[in-house]
Amino acid sequence: MTELHASLVVPQGLTADPAIVEEVRRFLDSFCTHELENGTQLLLLLDKRSKAYYVSCHLDSKTIAGKADLDAVLDPEESEDYKLNRGLYTDTYAYKLMKKDALQGRSFEDLVVEYDASYRPRKPLKVFGGQHRIEAIGEALAKGVSAVHGVRVYFCLSVEQKTNIAMANNTSIAVSNDLLDRMQEDLLGSDLRNWCQQIGLLDPGQNFADRRSPEGIPTVRTARTLIVNFLKGKEAPEGELHAPVICKSGPGVDENYTQVREHLDWSDPDLTTMGKEFSSIHKLQRERVLNRTKDKHIEFANKAIHPCVAASWSYAAGLFQRQPGSLKAHYALAGLGPSPADPLGAKALSTARLKGVDPDTYRGLGARMNSVELGRMLEVFVLQATKAKRPGISLKLANAAVKSYEARKATRDAENALGRI
Repeated sequence: MTELHASLVVPQGLTADPAIVEEVRRFLDSFCTHELENGTQLLLLLDKRSKAYYVSCHLDSKTIAGKADLDAVLDPEESEDYKLNRGLYTDTYAYKLMKKDALQGRSFEDLVVEYDASYRPRKPLKVFGGQHRIEAIGEALAKGVSAVHGVRVYFCLSVEQKTNIAMANNTSIAVSNDLLDRMQEDLLGSDLRNWCQQIGLLDPGQNFADRRSPEGIPTVRTARTLIVNFLKGKEAPEGELHAPVICKSGPGVDENYTQVREHLDWSDPDLTTMGKEFSSIHKLQRERVLNRTKDKHIEFANKAIHPCVAASWSYAAGLFQRQPGSLKAHYALAGLGPSPADPLGAKALSTARLKGVDPDTYRGLGARMNSVELGRMLEVFVLQATKAKRPGISLKLANAAVKSYEARKATRDAENALGRI
């Protein structure tokens, strides 16, 4: 073993970059760990999966609450606005129990941070795991309760290492796949987020939601699904039974999105127009639903960003690129005149069904995420733009779309069966 600092030991066979050793020195010079106070040295350790160096130590509540930065970002050189972690959810039973434990002097272990004083230097402990525990520690400290807590401190992490470590720590607890999607997208770059801000789906400086949001903030999955289906619709042969898709969510990146992203022109005017029109219909949908006196259900207000609806709407927009009249009628949904009704006819969609086929538990169009629902929902937008005598989505149109899709699907299935004879 090699001693490079009065409080640091590097195990035999481990050779760290001098810059990393120097950063560890700075940390040890700045923080009085519980080990140092009791005459114990720390080991420099290597996480072989991420190839990242760290030390495990203990710090008191005051130090953690005062020096921990809960708004750690993936790449501070790009921006300090887009936090890596999920939001704090303090209204859950798990957090209330955590806060109670902290007030009783609970010592929490394995808080995960990076020592990084390059941005917001007054809080150099950038938190990658344990933000709820740290919040509970701070609340207990404000009431005079302090304890010693275990901290894993990483050093000199690359963007890839930050993503890997943050994902590993967040997948070890109950978090949404939407947060994992956001982390992975941040690693790919800011293109999707910038595009969503440009089209108005996100506000300037705003990031994607890390779980389904009552406020109508889209997730990475929704944005990816919009783009993938727009391009699929543009390339789809005419006359076939079309099949929108919903991008997968969670660990890894959806293959459909990966393929289109490699050659995607983010400045494509047709793509931009589609995005702006979708943003308009989403905003109008929320405005109409939330400002009326009846049927003010949040699922109606956020109907546009449901993955099934977003996929089908954008697929139709792509399909109609070769039909200017139909495209105009499709986009006109977002420009319907003043009316108490909503442009997506959410209540009509919720009550549409095929008698004798759909079970009593069927929740109507655009509520589930399977191939049949995607096909039915696409048929709604196709009929609205090509067959409806007046703009808008009514119960008659929704029921007609269900019947039309099921009839076309039955014809296709019969042709396939005949072809196998």
